[in-house]
Amino acid sequence: MKISLISPAELDDKERSRWRALQLSNPALVSPYFCVEFTRAVAQVRSDVRVAVLEEGANVVGYFPHQGRFGAGQPVGGSLSDHHGVIMGPNQSVSWPQLLRACGLSWWQFDHLVAAQSPGAEVTPASSPALDLGGGFLAYRNTRIAAGCRRIAELDRKARKLAREVGPLRFEAHVDDRAVFSSVLRRKSEQCLRTRVRDVFAPSWTRHLVDEIRCSESASFAGRLSALYAGDALVAAHLGMRSDRAWHWWFPVYDHDFAKHSPGALLLLHVAQAAAAVDGVEMLDLGKGDDVYKESFANCSFPLVEGCVQRPSVLSAAREVEQRTKRWLRTSTTLEALRPLVRALRRANA
Repeated sequence: MKISLISPAELDDKERSRWRALQLSNPALVSPYFCVEFTRAVAQVRSDVRVAVLEEGANVVGYFPHQGRFGAGQPVGGSLSDHHGVIMGPNQSVSWPQLLRACGLSWWQFDHLVAAQSPGAEVTPASSPALDLGGGFLAYRNTRIAAGCRRIAELDRKARKLAREVGPLRFEAHVDDRAVFSSVLRRKSEQCLRTRVRDVFAPSWTRHLVDEIRCSESASFAGRLSALYAGDALVAAHLGMRSDRAWHWWFPVYDHDFAKHSPGALLLLHVAQAAAAVDGVEMLDLGKGDDVYKESFANCSFPLVEGCVQRPSVLSAAREVEQRTKRWLRTSTTLEALRPLVRALRRANA
């Protein structure tokens, strides 16, 4: 197999058409993360995005978008990527050592890799829950209720109460409103701070990326900024994106003043209904995670794997030493015994 490396800007109309054909041929690649437009959007805000082109004879059989520096590879979009892998047909396989070598990577870290493309060693299985909307929203709703999901009926009551107490509900599947967009970014950053996780919007490139995606609009890829209002109040909003076959639930936020009405869950159902109304859309992908609401609403899932694939190199050896050291520090009984002494010394020096 011949593998060459190019920048996303070098993908001409023929290459983009081939990319799309390969994506459409593989049911595991319905997510908008696998669209060429997503890779090109990331390349607009980062200079380290590259695409490996896989060829067999005269045919291009795959594309591997990635980012990274100094031999350390990541999926395109880094921690913002909820699905990643090689854009190729369902029956195509890849030699990861050969691919890494061609890309100049010592390793490639992944946490949402398509399970069918697993390198097979030291990976952890995972999944991305989703709503199957292939039969339409009403069929999905009835199926969940028949399966014992009482949440949907509860939300119907909460929606009526919210409308009575605050104002009539109004949902917009996509708004071109900078204030709503800013609200999503602000509330998501506040949520990260409140839950003590890394703020995804702290790096400036991530804010530029989601803004780029928000403004994208084509038949095969688009940003979606959805809003749910009660009267004049914005009670919940969501920034996501879609391909022509799936919508992705990405950055939902809600106003905590209306928490008792479950505005976030109400918004999710409205987004699902809007997605199901679009010809060809079969999924609302909720993304990997063990949030309770995902268990309530999901009725299918995408199998994924987490891990790291690497090839022999000085950098890989150094990384292995670093990883072993971190594991030792987390589990060492010797270090645990020393912690009271460290705390006492800190108090003495305070």
